[in-house]
Order: sequence, then C-alpha cells, then structure tokens
Amino acid sequence: HLLKVSYQRQFCAQSIKFSSRADFRMSPNVYRQKKIYTAVVKSIQNASPTIKIARLYVEEKGFSFKAGQWVDFYVPGILEVTGYSMTSPPNEAKEKGILELSVKYGKFPPTHWLHNYCCPGQEVQIRVGGDFYYDPLSNRDEAEADLLLIGGGVGINPLVSILYEYRDLLLASQFQSENSIRPGKVHLLYSAKTEEELVFRDKFSIIEKEHPTLICQYFVTKPKVIPSPGIIYSRIKKENVADSVKELETGKTLCYICGPSTMTDDVAGWLLNLGIKKENIRYEKWW
Repeated sequence: HLLKVSYQRQFCAQSIKFSSRADFRMSPNVYRQKKIYTAVVKSIQNASPTIKIARLYVEEKGFSFKAGQWVDFYVPGILEVTGYSMTSPPNEAKEKGILELSVKYGKFPPTHWLHNYCCPGQEVQIRVGGDFYYDPLSNRDEAEADLLLIGGGVGINPLVSILYEYRDLLLASQFQSENSIRPGKVHLLYSAKTEEELVFRDKFSIIEKEHPTLICQYFVTKPKVIPSPGIIYSRIKKENVADSVKELETGKTLCYICGPSTMTDDVAGWLLNLGIKKENIRYEKWW
C-alpha cells in the first residue's frame, strides 16, 4: 500500500492541546523518538511576508533526524503543541547540532509565538518523529534511485531536507571508489500561491547549477500581470508530472509528495497510472 501519513485525531492529552498537524503524530502507529531535546533559538528571519525561518541549536549530543522528518515543537508556558518539518540537512544536525524550521504564519499559539515573540537565545523543546523520510545511507537501492519530489505550499519543507541529503550524497560520491554509490537523477516540482512564497527557489537554483542531475520547475497559482521568467503560472498538472516521469527511470523512481490533501491524492493517483510502483510513492498530507 502507499506510505500514507494522514492527519486524524487519534490521541488526546488532558493537559496539552495539539494542532491538527500534530494530533496524528501522537498515534502509537507513527514513529517518534523517545528523547525530548532542549533547543536554543540561534536566529529568526523573514523569508517572505508570511513565512519565517528559525535556526535552532541543540547542545546535547546524539540529536539526529532523517531527511523529511519533523519535530514536535514545545514552547514553555504554552500548552498547545504543533509540528514542523526540518528544512536543513541531517548532517548539519549530526555534526553541529543545528536544525532549521520554515514556518508559515498561523493563529495556533506556538506558530503565533514563533512569528511574534520568538527571539534568539530563547529555549524550546523538540522531539523528532515521522515515517515520511529519505534514508539513502542505510539502503543502497534507495541511494541510487531517481527521485521525484513534488511539494505544494509549506509542503515543500520536508522535501528541502531531502534535497539537501541528496546533494550531500552526490558530494560524498565524488570522493569514493568505482564501486561506490552512484546517486540517480532528481526532478523537483515546487508550487506556491505567490512568487514570494517560493522561499527556497534561490537555494534550489544554486544546487541545480552545481549538479546537472537535478532539474527544478516552479509553479505559482496566483496570476501575475507581468510574468517572471522560469515560473509556470498554474497548479501542478498531470502532464507536468508525466513529463518528469518520462525523464526518470520508472522502475527505480522514488516519489515524495507533500502538500494539501487534494493535491497529494491527485498526484499519487497520476503516478500510479503512469506506472510508478505503489511502494515507491511516499507522501505526507496536511489539511
């Protein structure tokens, strides 16, 4: 069956309220680390009028996550808890204790706090979890597979970390022997409501220039009077997905989809019709 992560209420704590994004993560069926870490806010910056990027530092040794996973985010003094996907490389967490979160504005208390009151030096608690991830270091077949990454809105966040992990794998493979891992190709389809919310476009473009095995396409759903070059002004359509699938090796392509539930369901259905194996379609949806 498809690796499906749905957001349904399955657990309720008496003293803590969870957002819809965090509720399903309390389910015993969803992997979560036992350890809760203290993290210090190192910086908080505006990435767009609606999105902030926070960089956190975990001093305690042993902190790690897989590309695509998230953290439950606990703010001292706030009972509500929510979850955010990492937008930084797993290596940065292992080597430096650093993780990055990209958070779109919302009224739920932890998100409201992060946008309006969060400052460098403040402490929060985090716990890693998630079954939606890319783990090439433990699976050679996965490391050498082609990747199709499709993200809508803030659904791009876990795919950012996955793309960084792919980049690091490419860099490592350059210094290995002839029998070492040979990463496949990657196509990224990235959709947002406005150009300003394509907050990772510049970073992706740098990786794309350095690594010709990566191809990125950008979609904006809100029309613009004067179109910008390199942007398709529409939703991601079946023909866009089909074009990418044709460029990749269908038999060994892993597909990661994250975004609104309707988009996720549509794309998963298209991929099945295009011949992608069910077990190679991995997605995380939010409502």
